[in-house]
Amino acid sequence: MSVRVEKVSMGEGKTTQLVRLENASLTVELVAYGAHLYRVLAKDRQGIAENVVLNVTPISALATDLQYFGATVGPVAGRIKQAQIGDLSLEVNDNTNSLHSGSQGWSFQEWDLDWQESDDEITVTFSYIDHKSGFPGPIAAQVIYHLIDNQLSITFTGESPVATFFNPTNHGYFNLSGELKTDIRQQILEISADHILDTDAELIPTGLFLPVAETPYDFTTAKPVENALNALPSGLDTAFVFDDHAGDHHVTLYDKASGRRLDVTSEARSVIIYSVSAWDRDTQVNDHPMAKELGLAIEFQELPDLPHHPEWGSIALLPDEKVSKTIHYRFGVS
Repeated sequence: MSVRVEKVSMGEGKTTQLVRLENASLTVELVAYGAHLYRVLAKDRQGIAENVVLNVTPISALATDLQYFGATVGPVAGRIKQAQIGDLSLEVNDNTNSLHSGSQGWSFQEWDLDWQESDDEITVTFSYIDHKSGFPGPIAAQVIYHLIDNQLSITFTGESPVATFFNPTNHGYFNLSGELKTDIRQQILEISADHILDTDAELIPTGLFLPVAETPYDFTTAKPVENALNALPSGLDTAFVFDDHAGDHHVTLYDKASGRRLDVTSEARSVIIYSVSAWDRDTQVNDHPMAKELGLAIEFQELPDLPHHPEWGSIALLPDEKVSKTIHYRFGVS
C-alpha cells in the first residue's frame, strides 16, 4: 500500500495536487481540483494493469472541462428546470436550465486534501466549504475516497447551517478495454432497473417512469451496449430508475477481450448512463483525441430535477443535519 502526492500545474501560476494510491489490486489517481477521479489502473485476465477511466489531458484542462470527466458534481447533479427552485434562482448553463450546479459548482473548485493509510486500506478526504455555487449555504462538503483490495468507494457528505439541497455524484467515464483500445459499443452492460425516466427535448423529466421491457433500454439482463446505441440515434443520456424495494441497485460493465469487470452499487434511486454518442468537441482524453462512444459515464444520484417532483422524495439538506451518499466500484476479472 502506498500514497504519493505531488503538485501539478493548472496553468497561470496555479497548482493542484495529484494523489496516487496503490495496492496489490488497483492504482488510483485523484486530483484535488474538482475532487476528481482521474485514473484507475485495473488488471486484465493476464494481470496487465491499464487505465480504465477517461481523463482530460493535460490536468490543467480540468478547469475548462464541460463534460465533467471524473469530476465530483455538486452540490446538485443533473438538470434543474428553468434554473429555479421556488424563489431560488440558479445559473442558467444548459438551454434554459441549470446543469450540474453551474460554473461555480464543486467540479471547478480546489479542495483541501488529507489522507490516512494502514496495512490494508487508504482513505483520502477532500474538503471544501461551498460559498460559490449559488445554493444556500455555506455547505461544508467532503468527498472521501476509500481504497481496500479491489474496491474503491466514494462517500459524499454535506452539512449546512441553513436549509439547502444535496445530490452529488461522481461523473466518471469508463472503458474497460484498457488505454482506450476500443470504444464501448461491444462492452457488456447490465442495470438492475426496470424503468427509465421520461424526459423532454431538453432532458427535463416529464414526471413519467417508462418500463424498459421490450425497449432498447432493457439492460435487466446483460447485453452489449451497442444493442441500445444501434436503436437510439442520440445514444444514451438516460436516468434508469430503481424499484424502491429493490435490494441491490447495481450496474455491471464487462469487457470480453480483456476480461475486466466493473460492478458499481449505491443506494441512490437512479443512475444516469451517458454514452457520449453526439460528441462534437475538441478535447484530449488520456492523451488521445476524444471521440464519440469512447467511454460510458455511470452517475449514481437521486432523480434529476427532484425538487419539482416532491412525490419522488427529497434532496433537502436540513440545517445542521449531516447527510452522506456512497458509491462503490468493485473491479475484477471474469
